[in-house]
Amino acid sequence: MRFILGSIAALAIGSAGLQAQTRVTVADLGPGASGRIIQEALAKPHRLIEPDSAWFILGRDQREPSTLVVLGRSAAIAGSVDGDVVVVGGDLFVRPAAHISGTAVAIGGAVYPSSLAIIEQGAQSFRDNTFSISRTPDGYRLEYVSLRVGASPPLLFPDIYGFRLPIYDRVNGVSVPFGPALSFASGRGELDVLATYRSDLGKVDPSLDGALQLSRRTRAHVDARRGTISNDDWIWSDFVNSMSVLFFGTDTRNYFRADRAELTLHHLWELTQVQIEPFVGGVAERAWSVGPVFGEQRGPWSLVEKTDSLGMWRPNPAIVDGHIASALVGSALQWEAQQLKLSARSGAEIALSSPVSLADRHFVQITSDVGVSFPTFGEQTYAVDVHWVTTPSGTPPPQRFAYLGGPGTLPFTKVLEQGGDELLLIDQRYSYPLPNVRFGILGVPTLLLRHRIGSAGMGRLPSFEQMIGAGVLLTIVRAEVQIDPASGRVRGGVGFSFSR
Repeated sequence: MRFILGSIAALAIGSAGLQAQTRVTVADLGPGASGRIIQEALAKPHRLIEPDSAWFILGRDQREPSTLVVLGRSAAIAGSVDGDVVVVGGDLFVRPAAHISGTAVAIGGAVYPSSLAIIEQGAQSFRDNTFSISRTPDGYRLEYVSLRVGASPPLLFPDIYGFRLPIYDRVNGVSVPFGPALSFASGRGELDVLATYRSDLGKVDPSLDGALQLSRRTRAHVDARRGTISNDDWIWSDFVNSMSVLFFGTDTRNYFRADRAELTLHHLWELTQVQIEPFVGGVAERAWSVGPVFGEQRGPWSLVEKTDSLGMWRPNPAIVDGHIASALVGSALQWEAQQLKLSARSGAEIALSSPVSLADRHFVQITSDVGVSFPTFGEQTYAVDVHWVTTPSGTPPPQRFAYLGGPGTLPFTKVLEQGGDELLLIDQRYSYPLPNVRFGILGVPTLLLRHRIGSAGMGRLPSFEQMIGAGVLLTIVRAEVQIDPASGRVRGGVGFSFSR
C-alpha cells in the first residue's frame, strides 16, 4: 500500500513539474538560420539555463545528457554534453577536454573552441544578430534583433576602386564592369550603377541593379541593363566558364544581345526548418542576335582552339529580333533538417507579347532548379541537382531556348548540341572521403561516383543521353574518368571541384 501511495505521489509531483516547466517561445525567427536553430533545440529534450548576470559553467567532471539552451548569459563548457549547446545573447567558451556531441552555437556572440576539445558537428557564431529576451507568465519570449550598427555609406566603390571582377567569353572578350554602389533609405536600399566595357565588341553597356527592403520580410528588386545575355549560365559559374574559355577555348554558353528591364517583389515566409520566398513581377526585353555567325572567322584569343569552329569561332544560334513583355511568378525554397538540405527555385514566364516569327505571341515557360544533399554512412554523402525547362503553352522565340552538351552537362556530345524549349538534366553524385589518407597541403582525398542523364528538344524531350563517372577530389581539383554507357566510349579529364 505504501508503494502504491508513493508511486501516486511521485506521479503527481512529476505532473506538476511538467505543468510548471519553463516555456520559451520564439515569437520572431528573423532572417537566416539562427532563429530556426533555437526552435530546433527547444523542440528536442533539453535543459534550459535561464538569464543571469553570472556565467553558466559546466565543470570538467559534469555530464549533461541532453541539449543545453543558455539564455542571456555566457557559458563555459568543460564537461560533456550529449547534444547541442546553444547560447543566446552571450559567448560560448569550450574548454580543453570538453566533448559536445552536437553543434556549438552562439547567437549574439561567438564560439571560442579549444583545439583540445571535441565538437562533433562543428561550431557556428552569429555575431550580427541576437534575440531580445522578455519574461512571460509561463517562461520567456524571444524576438529577433539585428546588431548591424549604422547604415551603409551613401556612396561606395566596391572591390578595387569600383572595378568589379571581369569575365571572359568568346563573344565579349573581356567584360570589365566599373561603377559605384549607392545606399539610400537609411541603408534599406542598395543600387549598383555600372558601365561594362566589352573588349571584343568595342561597346560599353550600362546597367542598374538594385534592391529595396520594404520590410524585414518584403523586398523589391530591379535589374535594368543593356548586355550580352545567355540562358546557359546555370551550367558553369562566370569564373569557371571564363577559365575554360581562356585556356581551353570551350564556352558552355550561347548568347544574344538585349535591352532588358525586370522588376520583382519578394516576400519571405519563415518556418522552423523552411524558408519560402514567393515572388511576382514583370520583364520587358528588346533582343537581337550577336556573332559569331556561320562562316565568321574571328573571335577573342584562347590558349587552344582559338580558330576552331567548335571552339572560339563557334556560332551563336540566331534569334528572332524583337520585343517580349512578360509577367513573372515563382518561388524559392530552402529546407534544412538535421543534415538534409534542399534548395529549390522555380519561376514561370507568362508572355503577354513576343516576336511573331516562328513563335506564339503568348507562351508560358517554367524554369526550375532543385538541389538535394544528405549524409548516408559516416562521412559519405549523396547529392543531386536537377535543371528543368518546360513550355506547357505556346512556342517561345529562340531567345528562350535552353541547351545541353559538352563539359558541364553531357560530355560525350558536342558543346550545346541539343536545344529547344524543353530540357531536363539530372546530375547525381556520391562522395566517399578517405580521412586516413592525406596528400600534404592538398588534404584528404574524396572518391566521387557520378551519373548524369539529360535531354533537350523542341516540344518534347528526345532520347536521353547518359554519362557515368568515377574520380578523386583534392581541395579545388577534380580528376575523373567518364564513360558513355551506350557506346562504351571513355574519356578522362581534370577540372575544378566546384564546377558541374
